[in-house]
Amino acid sequence: MFGLVGMLLLQACCVTLPSSDPLPPGPRKPGEKLKVRERKPLVILPGDSDIPPRPEPAVTAANCNDVRDGGKVKKGCITQRISCGETVIGHTRGGVDKFDTRWWEKNFCWPGTVDHDGGDERIYRLDMPEGEWRAFVWMDSPCADLDLMAMRWNENSCPSPSSTVSHCESNLVRGIGPEKVELVHQGKATWLLVVEGADDEEGMFALHVICREGLR
Repeated sequence: MFGLVGMLLLQACCVTLPSSDPLPPGPRKPGEKLKVRERKPLVILPGDSDIPPRPEPAVTAANCNDVRDGGKVKKGCITQRISCGETVIGHTRGGVDKFDTRWWEKNFCWPGTVDHDGGDERIYRLDMPEGEWRAFVWMDSPCADLDLMAMRWNENSCPSPSSTVSHCESNLVRGIGPEKVELVHQGKATWLLVVEGADDEEGMFALHVICREGLR
């Protein structure tokens, strides 16, 4: 009996429940905001990671032709604000052109072996609650080879070509597909989430932000 129960628990640990909030029907729109559709495990076993699983995708290959342009940049270099628990839909085309390969390399954000000199960038502002927090940021990128970078930047103005950032996070994933960065801070922090294509690629994407209080 114990063996059977153990097998059932082992199987249950790997099954996830669908979100209770289905995605709205119809094509995705640039700037559209949704509630993050978290995957919930049926059973949490001792030793399980507290890192949230990747959220349900908000953009798939079937949506690649829904959006051709990401719309206007609202303020300075910022396309939009995003908060914990939100998903935002975007497209790199129509963004800004502020950061090149040398800038990323100088700030230890991204190696110079990846070309970020071409294409537009979309920048989203994430204001985190004060205290000790972690933010997990996922990007759905089924339409183009896009990269996700995050820099800690508490100024109201956008970084300049000569600016130096104190913290930068990125995760090298070649080709299309999901990417994730984890952001950790104490005190008060604002992060700029940057989406840019490798080489001169442009495409549609979705960003998801899930936050957890505490450093671990």
